[in-house]
Amino acid sequence: MSQRFYCPEPPIDGRYRLDADESKHLVRVCRHGVGDLVEVFDGRGAATAARVVETGKTAALEAEGSPLPDRPAAVAIEIGAAVPKGDRFDWLVEKAVELGVARVVPLATARSVVDPRGSKLDRLRRAIIEASKQSGRNRLMELGAPEGLLDFLGRDGGVRLLADPSGAEPSAWPAIRSGDSVRLVIGPEGGLTEDEVATAIKRGWTAVRLAAPILRVETAAVAGAAAVLARVQPVH
Repeated sequence: MSQRFYCPEPPIDGRYRLDADESKHLVRVCRHGVGDLVEVFDGRGAATAARVVETGKTAALEAEGSPLPDRPAAVAIEIGAAVPKGDRFDWLVEKAVELGVARVVPLATARSVVDPRGSKLDRLRRAIIEASKQSGRNRLMELGAPEGLLDFLGRDGGVRLLADPSGAEPSAWPAIRSGDSVRLVIGPEGGLTEDEVATAIKRGWTAVRLAAPILRVETAAVAGAAAVLARVQPVH
């Protein structure tokens, strides 16, 4: 795969213009120059091979050939996850991008210990771009604003799963079909409270077990997304 660069703006006079950060990455980090062929994507599904025609603070590229295919995930997965300490949520976000997750929402729960704001969220949005470049993904994963668990649980629609060590075995999970929307809740290190789990079940969520051992937040999010994708059934 060619090296990829993010350009959310449409071409002007047939030329894509990279912003300062992407131009620096193109020229100084990747050592590309005029005449080199790379890929450009807009974060909304469009991508194309492009030839570098101008370097500098805002590098310019011209598209070559047909648009590149978009490969969206079979289901739209939204993960609501409590935020662990340190940089582990960064890892969660990166791997969610690689798995094709549509949206990640930082959750505030009764036992939450971290409340991400401001600069951390800005850093995570940049990490989403970098992970999309590396993984070949053409649509940027959405990072939702921090949300309370009860608000997240209160939104209807789609297959709704809540990770819980005493939840249903994989064979008893709800059916997941291609094209479905799937929402998955991951609690904090100390787990969700009994009241939180009971509230979720009362509102129509299914408690599901992801693995026999107790998983860390970021591991549970990745395991849950992978399990959902593995259970997608084609629509006949």
